[in-house]
Amino acid sequence: MKGIVISGKGEGRKFIMMNGYRKQIEEKFGFHPFPGTLNVKIEKESINDLKRIDAIMLDGFIKDDIVFGSVKCFPIKLSDTKGVLLLPEKSRYKDVAEIVAKENLRENLNLKDGDEICFNFLPFIKPGKKESFFALPHIGMKESSITIYYDSPFMNGRRDLCLDNAKNGYRKIIIKRDVASIIFDGNGKEEYENLMKWLREKNYSIVSPIRKVKYNHLSEWQIEIKIKHE
Repeated sequence: MKGIVISGKGEGRKFIMMNGYRKQIEEKFGFHPFPGTLNVKIEKESINDLKRIDAIMLDGFIKDDIVFGSVKCFPIKLSDTKGVLLLPEKSRYKDVAEIVAKENLRENLNLKDGDEICFNFLPFIKPGKKESFFALPHIGMKESSITIYYDSPFMNGRRDLCLDNAKNGYRKIIIKRDVASIIFDGNGKEEYENLMKWLREKNYSIVSPIRKVKYNHLSEWQIEIKIKHE
C-alpha cells in the first residue's frame, strides 16, 4: 500500500504518550512506542475500506472529564521496520492515517514531506463475527463480495460465492470464531503465503477454508482458527 508523507500538528506525540494509549500499544503490539507518529496521506477509498474492516482496537477512555476516542490499529511493515497504522475514531481527516513504531520513522528512514512510502500489512488475529449469506457453489475463477475457497484461491477450484441473496442458493452461515487476517491491495499472492506461513509458525489450528473479502479498493484474506484463551 502506498502513501505520501505529510506533516502533522504534533498531536500524535501528545496522544501516544498518554498512559491510556501507550500502555495498550505496549500490551497489544509488544513495543514501547516512539513519542510521535508519521502522518501519511492515503487514498480516501482505502481509508474508507479500513474503517469497515475489524481491527485491533485501542479502547477509548476519559481523562480530566475529556473523552478520548478509540483507535483502529493494523500491524504493518515499512521497509524493515514493524509498526502500527492508526485510524483514530475522532480524526477529522478523511485521507490521513498515522503510523507509530518503536523508533523515529522520519529520522531512521530519512523521510521528508512529499516522499512516497510503501508498506505491507502483517497478519493479525481478531474476533470473528457470525454472518449469514446465500451461497452459490461454483468451479472457476469467479468471485463475489465474499468468496470461500475449498482449493487454492489462485486456481479454477471449488468455491462458494456468497451473496446477500441469491436464487437457487443455499443458506451459508459463518460462525463466530477467532479469525486470522491479512489485508492487501494487489492480487494477494504474497499476503496469502505470508498468512499461511505465519499460521504455521504460531501453530494455530485451522478450522475453515480460507476466504477472501473484497471491499472497494482493498481485500482481505480471512481464515478461522482455534487458539487457546487464558
